[in-house]
Amino acid sequence: MSEKSQNNKRQTLRSLAGACGIIGSIMPLFIVLLSTFLSSWFSWNVNALSELGVGQQATLFNSAVLVGGVLNFLFALGLHHHLGREKLIKSGIISIMLSSIALALVGIFTVDYHIPHGVAAFGYFVLAPAGFLLIGLGTKEDIIRRISYVCGVGALLAILVLPVIVLFLPFEVGFAVPELAEGLIISAWTIYMSARLFERKSV
Repeated sequence: MSEKSQNNKRQTLRSLAGACGIIGSIMPLFIVLLSTFLSSWFSWNVNALSELGVGQQATLFNSAVLVGGVLNFLFALGLHHHLGREKLIKSGIISIMLSSIALALVGIFTVDYHIPHGVAAFGYFVLAPAGFLLIGLGTKEDIIRRISYVCGVGALLAILVLPVIVLFLPFEVGFAVPELAEGLIISAWTIYMSARLFERKSV
């Protein structure tokens, strides 16, 4: 196989991984939000998003996070081959892969499974931003470092600090709010890095 053909093949794989990252970020968020609108019992002031997995729209919600996890794993796999071979970057990508598996497991071990569900959900919310921070520490590219730091710290604050803050608010706020906040931050990082995979050179 010629060098040009090999480059074309690598670019095709990068583009597929990028498409998986974009779809795997936008689609689950859209469907989860749709599930909240279709579930008359759901309240942003009381509920967690995971409760949708056993409600009226359980199939819709569980399918969204399961497929989203698979697509994000494929994105991370593509990122693994093209972001670099530095140890911290590898560790970060492995963390993102594990977070993708955890997200998929949220759709299998619903909130009724208690401990397995809690482990899967916590794994997704912590492993993804941990991966961003490791990639930020390992990359030599300034823009990727900055975005990884901002999204990594922001996501951790959303899931670890925001729930504590809402306890002291003068009105009720459900756990769905910090969950959505972190989901949006994770998606922002993933979509940016997915777009980078469409470039003609390795990122």
